Amino acid sequence: MPRKLSSLGAATDDPLEIVARARKEAEKAIRDNDRLGLRQAANKGYLAAASVADVAAMKLGEVQPKGQTARRSVLSNLEDAARLKRGSLLRTFSVAQGVLHSDCFHEDYCPSGKSLLAILDTVEAMADDAVKAYGRLRTRRKK
Repeated sequence: MPRKLSSLGAATDDPLEIVARARKEAEKAIRDNDRLGLRQAANKGYLAAASVADVAAMKLGEVQPKGQTARRSVLSNLEDAARLKRGSLLRTFSVAQGVLHSDCFHEDYCPSGKSLLAILDTVEAMADDAVKAYGRLRTRRKK
């Protein structure tokens, strides 16, 4: 069971809960061959990735990001501060923004069901990595 970002005191919706809802909705949409449901599930996956950046900003004491460039900056700062591999969070955010939000939700060009579920799994891993990264930061700050 993944950790919850709300356990970090986030005032926003928990990205892990959002991506879990997205996955459940995607599975139903795939079963029902529901194209609109698939697009909505994809966009929820993107919203989960965006929420990771929003929560990270709050936890890093940064201004709440307004837009994609600001979210990328927050994720980059979290990678640097927690000594994560460069781009580890940013790559997933870019895929979520490009594939889930732009291509699938807006353009109605969605990946196959298995590919969509794989991307949602990656977003879930991104959120879990962010929780672990923040935990490492808190540990280092206490020392």
